[in-house]
Amino acid sequence: MSTEAREVVTLETLRVVTRKRSLAYGITLMALGLVEILWYGGADSKLHTTIQFGYNTATIWPVVAELWRVVLLIAGLAIITVALRAKEIASLERLGRFFESVRGARGIAVIIGAYLVIWPVLLWLGINQHGQLRTMTVDVAFTGYVFGIASIVVGAIMAWKRFDRRASGMLYSGLLVFLLGFLIWVARGSLDLQLTGILASAVAVSTFLMLGSLSGTLCERSGVVNIAIEGQFIAGALASIVFASAFHGSGVSLTFALVFAGLFGAFFGWILAIMALRYGANQIIVGVVIVAFCTAMSQFLSTQVLNTHQNLNGSYGLPVWAIPWLSHIPLVGPVLFDQNVLVFIAFAAVIIANFALFRTRWGLRVRSVGEKPIASETVGINVVHVRYGAVILGGFIAGVGGAGFTLGPGSPFTYGMTAGYGYIALAIMIFGRWRPYGALMASLLFGFTIALSANLNLYLSQLVIPQQFITALPYLITIAVVSGLVGRIRPPAADGVPFQRH
Repeated sequence: MSTEAREVVTLETLRVVTRKRSLAYGITLMALGLVEILWYGGADSKLHTTIQFGYNTATIWPVVAELWRVVLLIAGLAIITVALRAKEIASLERLGRFFESVRGARGIAVIIGAYLVIWPVLLWLGINQHGQLRTMTVDVAFTGYVFGIASIVVGAIMAWKRFDRRASGMLYSGLLVFLLGFLIWVARGSLDLQLTGILASAVAVSTFLMLGSLSGTLCERSGVVNIAIEGQFIAGALASIVFASAFHGSGVSLTFALVFAGLFGAFFGWILAIMALRYGANQIIVGVVIVAFCTAMSQFLSTQVLNTHQNLNGSYGLPVWAIPWLSHIPLVGPVLFDQNVLVFIAFAAVIIANFALFRTRWGLRVRSVGEKPIASETVGINVVHVRYGAVILGGFIAGVGGAGFTLGPGSPFTYGMTAGYGYIALAIMIFGRWRPYGALMASLLFGFTIALSANLNLYLSQLVIPQQFITALPYLITIAVVSGLVGRIRPPAADGVPFQRH
């Protein structure tokens, strides 16, 4: 099959695709809103949920004098105004061009300004209580109605306006709100909802999903389908803990264990590249064979080696970094800035990969060989070499992601611990439209569902649906994504198509 048989991508076809996707996302949000009203809103009006925000660090809003509260409020409003309206103010025209050229700069400025506004407002509302964050008690039924109506309104706007870039973020936010409403409904009654702890565990669990989906993005952007992510997860998890255990987790052995895990992932990425690019083998079949091999080898090594030599399968976790000042920001601090090292590595990898793919010559070449390899070759790009590099680099990243199963939480290796998350990482890649930032948002969504399932043990007596249904939720979302229920998503034109020189 040649790449010329694929659909020719034009600006008009992209607009049609994005408009249809926004319509599908809007209908999805409206359906979720209706479910929230009927389900959560139907709760007994006497039922309430107490939400606790304190978690693991002294996360209270620093108390400042009245004058400084006013200064912070004015500064925050000024920053938000400048970020949103700089282009319209003549004296700030250069700053407006900066916000336009640097992607994400406006959003970061708005977040900083919002924090400076919220800080004094919450202090005036008495958020601090005896050095702790005050708990919040919410009415379950009222919360369900608020969430439901908001979801329906936002979904209707999406279906009407047909957004492009903002559509995915709005859908992710709507799904998170739906899951948050479910948590509030489940925790009704006498048990408190430890919201910050659940969010922190969700970010930690998202680590290997971020790296796995990033691996798939790099590979498929270059035109190679990497089904072998699950196998690279297994190899990275096993290799990292064995290496760390051999050196008793001392010194820099944990750092080298991460590198060792990445090298094992890169090795299987190299095998995939050899079979797919040199011999023209079917990429799907090669990936499945790699996963089967890694699964069988992990079972053999677990039963025949690690069970006998348990000193090679210890519990060594990566250090936890609490970033000064930032880790003490209420709610946000413990979730984003008080995590193990691998979480920060994953976020950094996403940022670097996005810059490399869309702001560098290498990224332009990777994307070009994934869209039109023949045209790329005519301008002097070595298509095979570029694909080799992208697939091996993707394998390295997936191998490091595998270390998130063992070194991340500090757990020994157990057979089957990856639980098919490599395939979920591929669905996340599709959900994120083959973009690193999209994969990041989708990974956080899936991570929240995993953390939600893990924390439901506290509320088993109040569940009216089996916990196994929540455990299966990431897989159900995966099926919905890959089957196109959330709208058509266009892959790279040459994705999975063997390249043949003419």
